[in-house]
Amino acid sequence: MSAMDRRYDLWALALIGSLLLFRVIIVLISPAGLHGDEAQYWAWAQDPAFGYYSKPPLIAWIIWTTTALFGDAEWAVRIASPFLHTITAALTYLTAARLYGSKTGFFATALFILMPGVALSATLISTDAALLVFVALFIHAWVRLRGGAGWGLALILGAAFGFGMLTKYAMIYVVPAFVLALILDRATRQSLFGLKGLFAAAVGSLILLPNLLWNARHEFATLVHTSDNANLSEGVQLNPGELVEFLGGQLGVFGPLTFILLLIAFWATRKSRQDFDIWLALLALTPLLIICFQALISRANANWAVAAYASAPILLAAWAVRSEKALRWVKIGLVINAVLCIVPGVVMSSSHWVDQLGFANSVKRQRGWPETADAIRAQYALGDYDAVAVDNRLMFYDLLYYGLPDTAPLYMWRFEPRLNSHAEMTNALPQDDRSVLIVSYYADYAPYFAQDFDTLTPLSEIDIALGGGKIRRLYTYAASGYRGPVFRD
Repeated sequence: MSAMDRRYDLWALALIGSLLLFRVIIVLISPAGLHGDEAQYWAWAQDPAFGYYSKPPLIAWIIWTTTALFGDAEWAVRIASPFLHTITAALTYLTAARLYGSKTGFFATALFILMPGVALSATLISTDAALLVFVALFIHAWVRLRGGAGWGLALILGAAFGFGMLTKYAMIYVVPAFVLALILDRATRQSLFGLKGLFAAAVGSLILLPNLLWNARHEFATLVHTSDNANLSEGVQLNPGELVEFLGGQLGVFGPLTFILLLIAFWATRKSRQDFDIWLALLALTPLLIICFQALISRANANWAVAAYASAPILLAAWAVRSEKALRWVKIGLVINAVLCIVPGVVMSSSHWVDQLGFANSVKRQRGWPETADAIRAQYALGDYDAVAVDNRLMFYDLLYYGLPDTAPLYMWRFEPRLNSHAEMTNALPQDDRSVLIVSYYADYAPYFAQDFDTLTPLSEIDIALGGGKIRRLYTYAASGYRGPVFRD
């Protein structure tokens, strides 16, 4: 190893380590409460299982581990996230350096660890942080196996796929590029088209099997939910605005300049003579193109293509390092991304700065939940109620995390007979004559409640100040004689 290679090793280590320290501090001091999705994952962690309605189980297992060690504070729920992204950054360096050298490894690592999407994700707990670890590990094991590695790397390849699927079914996006490589790439075919490949497939299948069995016992709830996200029940309609919004979201995920450079790198790959460039491009393009199509015919969230960004930083760095001009543009993009990583992180660490700089709208769903639970307790104490029922999944889990069930049984009212959340699967409001305080997230749901209950009386609204001029307004009703959900017109 040359002196320059050692220098890039040290720079990568310093960058990864310093950002890990910065992000851990942000998690520890953040005033933000749990978002409803985070609270949902925490609730799942109270009952470890092999599956849940909307996601496979690994996120709950991770939170179970951190909260068992550190307690149930918000920071303890989230603390794994910056470490997971650090692991992905390290794997990015190892893979890129093995393929293209230490210089490419450093820039690939910088492109990943300074992604604005990673900066945001590192302050929350989500399935994306863990998914990226396993996609990056899968790619690294694949590269090593192409270079002649033994059975241990085949075990890692299979385990990475299996645990990735236990994190998020988006792990499946690695399959098209990998299968094509088994057919068209001699090095991949020689290393894995045989007993070693079968062994890797068996390992991945065994790891995934308990989740598949859980789904079979629960009417394939997670698989049905995943397909429901396509939102095609009302037919296919072209929505170019959704596509534009999704692509615009990628500027925020990967970086405003670096995403544009990535598109150029994709185009340049068609002429590349580096044999792994095409597989990196396909690994990134598969989720991006699939979710672009999804956005065009229905809708898509910006993070649905996150699996692309385990390989995209390596591809972009490899392309840029071959040209001083391209590398200069990447450096400019990295400076922009660094600002987008550090400044919002510092701002979000202070409620005062958030309000003063006009970011209150960005964090309103993470604020005011202890006060909301207290206000509902006060309303509950004014009547002779047997339970509280809510009509919003995220509100249900935030109220659960912030202790409302210590005062009153908490249930989920169902909008329709079919299940739409894990809360409906496990905590659906029973059909009986009990007196219920309904707390509604929506202003216009009274007609639906009237269809489902024998009696319904509107009560006062609950307003919770969230800072920065934002208010959470909830609508309350006294009800009894719940008959169950009906099919709505």
